[in-house]
Amino acid sequence: MARYQHLPLFQKTYAFSKEVFLLKSNLPKSLKHDLGGDLFASVLRCIKLIVFANGQKVRGKALTELGLEIQVQWVYLRLLHDLKAISAGQFRELSERLAEISPQVNAWKSWDDKQARGVK
Repeated sequence: MARYQHLPLFQKTYAFSKEVFLLKSNLPKSLKHDLGGDLFASVLRCIKLIVFANGQKVRGKALTELGLEIQVQWVYLRLLHDLKAISAGQFRELSERLAEISPQVNAWKSWDDKQARGVK
């Protein structure tokens, strides 16, 4: 088992969390503590799920939740963009970050599913 800090998925998600925190800090007051806070909490949940999944033999549930949480973050970003709280450039950049993270989650889930079935 690799240490979670060494996982590329953890590193990208951690970097994404810092970007989201800075974004949240610059949101209008009306959105900073609601939608911005929910988005940041969702990213922190992803970090927690990565640590949990890495420490468990059966990872399926944590990885499924992780994938769903990433989809929720995309919706939050889209809503922030639609509300004109973030620019198209910010939306694109953060969406690209999620697009880098999501396939890693899917690959890990696929690998875990094969391990659970005893396929090598």
